[in-house]
Amino acid sequence: MQHEKSDVSLLVDEYTTLLRDASRGASCQPGTVDWANVSSLLAIDAGWTLHGAAAVATLARQYGAFVLRNALALAIAADVEDGQLGL
Repeated sequence: MQHEKSDVSLLVDEYTTLLRDASRGASCQPGTVDWANVSSLLAIDAGWTLHGAAAVATLARQYGAFVLRNALALAIAADVEDGQLGL
């Protein structure tokens, strides 16, 4: 069953561009991510608070797509939109 609100393809495109921007001029090697810069850009360009941006970047780095994809599916099934942390 496909849920319209679970389609993250536009966010993936947006964040791919953000990651590309985060690596420009950075001293990181190809294939590495400057997570501090990503967090800053999430706050500046994607409308996150500084705390929320850092939390989202940490979740991505620590858990990865497999776990987070399953967490997304569970949150959608349970109708949890913003969660208790409200980042």
